[in-house]
Amino acid sequence: MSRRPSERAVAGRTVLLAGWLFADLLLLLLVIALGSLPREQRTGAKPTPSAPSSAPPSTRAAERGLVLKPCSFTVGTGSAGSVPQQFGAQLRGAGVADRTAGFVLSFGTAPDPGPGQDAADKVNAMITDGFSRFKHAPKRGYWKGGPSGKVRIDVFFLATPDGDTSFPKRCHSSDDDS
Repeated sequence: MSRRPSERAVAGRTVLLAGWLFADLLLLLLVIALGSLPREQRTGAKPTPSAPSSAPPSTRAAERGLVLKPCSFTVGTGSAGSVPQQFGAQLRGAGVADRTAGFVLSFGTAPDPGPGQDAADKVNAMITDGFSRFKHAPKRGYWKGGPSGKVRIDVFFLATPDGDTSFPKRCHSSDDDS
């Protein structure tokens, strides 16, 4: 014969479980509150004042700002070997061959999205392999409607070593076309 617990026992267990749930929630709130404090308050460390930099701007490390307007380049995708040469020549012509890319957006033209995005992704891979200053920049490939065979590359460069984030003078931007 099985014994069923009395109503009083069931009610006691429910209160006990509710108490543990309440304790767990309080512990969770404490962890969240401590995690949201600034590091100095969590560790008790006093922030040390940083000495002002007395180095001239040309020798100081750049505050890695980003040029907000892209330099645009267009390469033909006829032969894979010619893409790095075309792109390199355009970088030199615009006077930005020594600049580091912040991120790159490529737009492959094709009548359909699949081939256009594939062309953009292939060009991005060639840029990553062929240009060390583009190696660590995030790259995204997109499709742009039109006849196949061209990829427009929009490059957002990082600031120069002296912190200059102005648009390079000899660059052309696709923003100017609209």
